Parts: sequence; C-alpha cells; structure tokens
Amino acid sequence: MRGTVGETMERLILLQVGAAAATRDRVERAVEDLIVQGRLERAEGRTVVNEVVGRARERSEGARSFVDASVQQSLKGVGIPTREDYEDMVFRVEQLEHRVRMLEAETADPPQTTGDVESEPLSTEDEPEDTSGV
Repeated sequence: MRGTVGETMERLILLQVGAAAATRDRVERAVEDLIVQGRLERAEGRTVVNEVVGRARERSEGARSFVDASVQQSLKGVGIPTREDYEDMVFRVEQLEHRVRMLEAETADPPQTTGDVESEPLSTEDEPEDTSGV
C-alpha cells in the first residue's frame, strides 16, 4: 500500500540525508587509506573529501529541486493552490477589506458644512421686504 505524499517526501529526504552521511564516511575512509599508504597528504585529503561531499550535496539539491518542481506541478494539476497562490489571495482579500472599511467610513460620516455665512443659502425669511410698492 502506498503512503501519502507527505510520507513519501519524508522518506526521500531521509534517504538523501542517509546517502550523504554514508558518502562522507566512505570518502573519508578511502582518503584515510590513501594517506596511510602515503599516496596522499592530509591537507590534500581534506580538500578531496570537501570536494566530493560538495558535489554530492549539489546533486542532492538538484534532485530536491526536481522533486519540488514535480510536486508543485502535481498539485497544480489537481487544482490545489501553492503557498504563493495562497499568500496572493490573502493579500488581495486584505486589500478588499481595507477598501470596504474606507467606503463604510465615508458613508458613516456625511460631509460636514463649514459654517461660513457666505456659503450658506439665504432663506426667504432673511430677505428684507420690498416696501416701495412697485
């Protein structure tokens, strides 16, 4: 029976870690044997170990990138959003909520008059009556 995608990914990562540790141990043993035989100096041996482990790490990272890309593609294929898609949606919702709050604040606070006498319209009661009779 197959495990979940998460379990499979965990197994792959553990396999990579185990392979890297085994590779380093084997390389160190091989280099130590060469040093004991006098075919390699200790400083050169350290350099060789670091180079081999570095190359193994690069290959491991390449494999991890390949697995990540494959998983992302599979998730997209079944319609599951990526973390980036999710974060974009959250950002858009936050922007919309902010706009709604601004619009609600505008409708809750009607524009206020300045109180200037010149800007207020005169009512007919304030006008003087025409007594000239014309």
